[in-house]
Amino acid sequence: MDEDVLKTRVEELEKKKSELIEHIKQLNRRIRYKKYEQKALGPFLEQTKNVQIGPFRKQKRALEFRISTAAYTPKMEKELIKQMRKIDEELDKVKEVERARRKIRYVEQDIVHDEAEIVKIETELKVIREELKKHYDDMKNSRLSARKNAAAQARADDDLVALGDLAMIEKD
Repeated sequence: MDEDVLKTRVEELEKKKSELIEHIKQLNRRIRYKKYEQKALGPFLEQTKNVQIGPFRKQKRALEFRISTAAYTPKMEKELIKQMRKIDEELDKVKEVERARRKIRYVEQDIVHDEAEIVKIETELKVIREELKKHYDDMKNSRLSARKNAAAQARADDDLVALGDLAMIEKD
């Protein structure tokens, strides 16, 4: 390969390599932030691990279904609505717990996703580094062979006698 072509290819690969490394740095910063977030949510989730949200949701759905499918007297309907309000109040109390549990799931998914992306980028970087090494070796070999050719040419030039030198020799 021509040396200029090699140089441009090496520059392209170096640029891509630096972009990938910068992307890995960004992902590492994001992972670090997500781990801090995870650590911050830990104590709250530990305190509220026994809080049950499912039964309240189930009661609310059952109550809504009963209200919407059956006909009740106004007094019975008021009772059902009162029960619905109680369930809503209980759900409001545990809303933060539910939000924190959902958030921790998303944080953990983000961490796993970013770590997998880093592994993918590192394999890409490995390929680029191997190709760069090959190109650097090619450039080194071409420079070495050019240097050898120049040295051989210089020796060959030393063996030759110039016409001016011949004229000088004949004058003597």
